[in-house]
Amino acid sequence: MRCLPSKFRPENLVRLIMKYSKLEKLWEGIVEACLKNMNLWGSQNLIEMPDLSKATNLETLCLDDCYSLVKLPSSIPHPNKLMKLYLRDCRNLESIPIGISLKSIKELYLDGCSRLRNFPQISTNILDLRVDKTSIEEIPSNLNPENLYHLSMTELKSKKLWERVQVCMHFQT
Repeated sequence: MRCLPSKFRPENLVRLIMKYSKLEKLWEGIVEACLKNMNLWGSQNLIEMPDLSKATNLETLCLDDCYSLVKLPSSIPHPNKLMKLYLRDCRNLESIPIGISLKSIKELYLDGCSRLRNFPQISTNILDLRVDKTSIEEIPSNLNPENLYHLSMTELKSKKLWERVQVCMHFQT
């Protein structure tokens, strides 16, 4: 099965947990406002996400180990309540859409997204940022390292990122 059946009605769904799904696509259509938690960890065949434009209450989106995912939907609502975005080891993910709102984000895990080169402005109140094994060259200008309780940056493909963080930390002290 490549997609959930057309009879599937996700209108009242609050939590969707489908770890290790073999689906390439969840369903046609829009994710409704009721959804707060979507966990598709290990869904290695997932190519396409549904429209999230109405998912205004989405707090956690876990797409760790979704190897086939190339892009995120630009339809994540603005403003939003998304506090946790986990994209670890999404090896084919090339970018995070500029239009995506990460203003409420507290935890952003991008480690292992080896093709990822950049990401948009994020919350100045982010607490946990992991960018290990990425090709990210620049951090958002509004990142405040003093607020972080966890910053992980091992095996970076670009030295520019590390230099920028050092400059930020130097000026903050």
